Amino acid sequence: MPGDWAAIGALCADTGRQGQPVDDSERGGFAEHWVGPYRELRPDWTMVAVVDEKVIGYLTGCPDTLAFEKERRKVFQPQLDSREFIPPAIRLKLWTEHPAHLHMNIAADFRGFGMGSALLRRFFAELRKAAVPSAHVICGPSSVFFWERMAFRAEAVVQVAPGLRLSAMTRPVD
Repeated sequence: MPGDWAAIGALCADTGRQGQPVDDSERGGFAEHWVGPYRELRPDWTMVAVVDEKVIGYLTGCPDTLAFEKERRKVFQPQLDSREFIPPAIRLKLWTEHPAHLHMNIAADFRGFGMGSALLRRFFAELRKAAVPSAHVICGPSSVFFWERMAFRAEAVVQVAPGLRLSAMTRPVD
């Protein structure tokens, strides 16, 4: 895994804008913002999909979002991110009733081949071992269909800007 962090960061930047690349000037900061906390605080909850020795997908997450967020805010410079757009009451409900969370990105050329569902199965197997009851994900409109196919259901939809909504989606671990 340690050798995969640069590739995970690059893939994060390649897919970070609703599946499209972020601007070149933002790549390093964007990747560090979304990958750095998991690298430093929860590396054991990061999973990668590799084809021909190349990282083509990753899943970062954790079983206890409330604990993770407390730690993240102590270790990392607080920045505005999509989590902040979710109203506090909804965030609290997500973090307590659906304590696990995840982020996942798959390289564009490998979408539709089951890589995301394979990573998700591995993540949920680990959540079951840890006796975590449910997980949540925050996503933009372009990925709602994928998460619904993975048995996630919308808990809340928040309008964050004109024409931009974020969905808080949940799924029991089973």
